Amino acid sequence: MNTPQKLFASAVLSFLILFSSCSKSDNQKQDSGSLKPVQGGTMIIGLNSDVDTFNPLFAESVNAQEILHLMLLGLADLNADGDFEPELAESWKHSDDYLKLTYFLRKDALWSDGQPVTAADVKFTFDLLMDDETASPRQGTTEFIKNVKIIDSHTVKFEFTEAYPAQIFDTAGEILPKHILDKAAPKALRGHDFGRNPISSGPFKLTKWANQQFIELAVNEKYFAARPYLDKVIFKIVPDQTSLLMQLEAGEVDMMMGVPPAEISRIKNKGGIDVHQVSGRLYYFIGYNNKNELFADVNVRRALTMAVDRNKIIEALLYGYGSKCLGPLPPIVKWAYNDQTEEIPFDINLAKEVLAKSGWTDTNNNGTIDKDGKEFEFTLIAAAGHQLDSDLTVVIQDYLSKAGVKVNIEMLEWTNFLDHLQGHSFEACLNALSSSYYIDPTPVFHSTAVNLFNAVSYANKDVDKLIEAGRQEMDRQKAAEIWKEFQQKVYYDQPYTFLFWLDKAAGINSSFHNVTPAAISSLYNIEKWWKQKE
Repeated sequence: MNTPQKLFASAVLSFLILFSSCSKSDNQKQDSGSLKPVQGGTMIIGLNSDVDTFNPLFAESVNAQEILHLMLLGLADLNADGDFEPELAESWKHSDDYLKLTYFLRKDALWSDGQPVTAADVKFTFDLLMDDETASPRQGTTEFIKNVKIIDSHTVKFEFTEAYPAQIFDTAGEILPKHILDKAAPKALRGHDFGRNPISSGPFKLTKWANQQFIELAVNEKYFAARPYLDKVIFKIVPDQTSLLMQLEAGEVDMMMGVPPAEISRIKNKGGIDVHQVSGRLYYFIGYNNKNELFADVNVRRALTMAVDRNKIIEALLYGYGSKCLGPLPPIVKWAYNDQTEEIPFDINLAKEVLAKSGWTDTNNNGTIDKDGKEFEFTLIAAAGHQLDSDLTVVIQDYLSKAGVKVNIEMLEWTNFLDHLQGHSFEACLNALSSSYYIDPTPVFHSTAVNLFNAVSYANKDVDKLIEAGRQEMDRQKAAEIWKEFQQKVYYDQPYTFLFWLDKAAGINSSFHNVTPAAISSLYNIEKWWKQKE
């Protein structure tokens, strides 16, 4: 369903994005009736890097996408439950054959310069997105858009070449102002001043941007909905994680989006900072090259999973900031998640029994199981530079040694690691991927995707059929049954040892209230956050 360009952009972001959901504070702070929201104040949020651009046609950095949507709205947006809610559009309607999708725009939406947001802006945005000269990395989202028609100033119709479930995902994104950009040639838009000085349709507008220092947003007085409580939101660039943590503790920044798990207990005990734990979409796994004879047997792969204590890993390495992973569909996508999937237990003795039944026993009593004169020994590759990844490889090595499997560890520089994955030149890998609210496992789990992101060369014809059926099914209830079966089959096959979903910890100064980090954004509903006056 997706083009390679779209999939590549999505997958690159998948390695970087640590978006999260289902927020809860460890302090369980609740605003009581005696605490009423007040207007005013500034929130300073620490970022580990600057943004690339605020033009949504070209923005690819995680931070740009976090901040961008505070200024430029789309026709609709996902809420914390993963359902679409109106933004610039009041409502929308599919045709009976799902080949047309009509949006009905709000009539009170204005750009921050006072001009109205109209259907002409919508058509202009998508015409640019579809134009090869624009060369947007998001162009793949328009693959099945045949035409965009203006019905009237506040009604716009999308026409598609085929019916498919992702139509709203592909059409609801940020809208650009035609009256600002229509004089620019599409091929010149990447370098257009709009990327650094955008006007706004959302709750905030850009007021200052000092490279590698800070980005300052202020209230957009033309915003159609309720005024944000905060007057300003400042994003301070602090590349060093240790320095950023120190600034959070000292009150120099009010929010850190990813507090290291090892520091959470100390931060909480110090006081003055609320830690919000949010269950994420990033899952870690051991990927087995299914073309390698060591891993061709599904029972062997399941035995390897039995030998690894995933719950202990969550407790010891993540300090509890994670949850068990039962396949690639995240629990936060509740409508499609199969919570009845039978978990493979941690059981070293059972793992040994299963391996023995597959012919793997220690015939020479040297501590490593063997079969037909070959020992069960392989190299596990991982990306260097991440302490969690490094720690995980050592723990996995130790667990598997108890089952008689010898694991050698090789830490590779990031680009070298990716080269090994793309070339399928590895035996096993420690990796992490991020799932999406829109379900299409094609690039990772379909047998034809070996040149995309099916690095382990997993192939199951039944799984292929489920993917093909699920990505075409327009009825959500029917699609849910398909995806639940897909999850169950993939988990049974264990092309990966699915380890855990990595939770995220957002540290936020206790003077801020109604804070709700979510899967869509760590800044979800920031216009409703407020600061208690001293």
